Amino acid sequence: MLQLSEIKSPLRGQIVGRDALTEFASAWHVLGENSIEDNVYYCPRYASALLANVDRDADVRFALVWENTDLIALLPFTAPKIRVPIAGTAAWAWQTKYTFSCAPLLDKLRFAEAADTLLDVVASFYPGEWVIPRIYTEGAACQTMIKALEANGRPWVLSNKFQRATLATGETFDGLMQSHISSKRRRELARNRRRLEELGPVTHEIRRFGSGLKDAVAAFLRIEAGGWKGKRGTALACQPATRAFAIDAFAARETDSICRADMLMLAGKPIAVGLTLFAGRTGFAVKCAYDESYRAYSAGLLLEVEVMRSFLAEAWAHRLDSGTDGQHVIDGLWPGRWEVADLIFSCAPRYPRWRMATLQRTEQVKQTAKRATKSLVSRLMEP
Repeated sequence: MLQLSEIKSPLRGQIVGRDALTEFASAWHVLGENSIEDNVYYCPRYASALLANVDRDADVRFALVWENTDLIALLPFTAPKIRVPIAGTAAWAWQTKYTFSCAPLLDKLRFAEAADTLLDVVASFYPGEWVIPRIYTEGAACQTMIKALEANGRPWVLSNKFQRATLATGETFDGLMQSHISSKRRRELARNRRRLEELGPVTHEIRRFGSGLKDAVAAFLRIEAGGWKGKRGTALACQPATRAFAIDAFAARETDSICRADMLMLAGKPIAVGLTLFAGRTGFAVKCAYDESYRAYSAGLLLEVEVMRSFLAEAWAHRLDSGTDGQHVIDGLWPGRWEVADLIFSCAPRYPRWRMATLQRTEQVKQTAKRATKSLVSRLMEP
């Protein structure tokens, strides 16, 4: 455990390993509920489920900032095995294939000093380059970190930008459908709904707690495994570790659940399930699957329409975050767009801009190779 008690009085910085989770779990929960920017992926329920099941062997550390007994900043991260900074390498905010935002948690009342001290903490641990991937560029967390970087003379850049769909309250469902969805798409959705209703009663049902939520999550896992993700082996139910993660993150608690399950039911049977997780006033649409037997009826889209209708009528969150990595079918339904990027900065005492540029080029080469490999695998798996 690294203690940095004299960084900026009266604040105290700390680097701890994953074995110390129980020591700050309660304070972490409070910070997650009072962060300047909601981020369910770094809140204790979701992150702990990942650490306990999917990332059990990862060397994850936590950069913490305390004011007395109040936790006011948290950033989980992974660092290079060799602590001597080498150009082209970096420490990264912790991410997994199920993590779609790496924005640090910063207390909403003390965010400026929290970010300033957090930078001192990470620089003391690894005086090289750092990457915070998948962060909203105009979000409060990113803008606060940028101001702290500039105030301390540390260079930074936003890389790998893309647009992510969001949905906010303030508009009626009918108004949004008229203004954002084309008349052709509206007619197609209505026609598919009528065709589906010819097979039996179609309803939209919601589960939030207890056995109902557990059954909904089980239905989601079954439906996802029965589709193309199951065939590729990437469905959550395909591996014991990811299945356990899903149950822990979505359905493990009887009362204080952070999950809402929306189901499109056909004659009492779920044919599409969407899972939304909550942090603060933001809902994160983390998972959705539909029974591919009903592909011709656009079952997944029909469910998304019902979720939109419910959200805009009842305002059960302030905003919905699609949690995508770029273009997605939800883009055609949700009108909002937020820019997402990787925040790269340097804590190196010498040649920081050159080192940061070297890291950018290295990462661009890796991304290009990864996209090419993914494209090749997709083509090879086509029937």
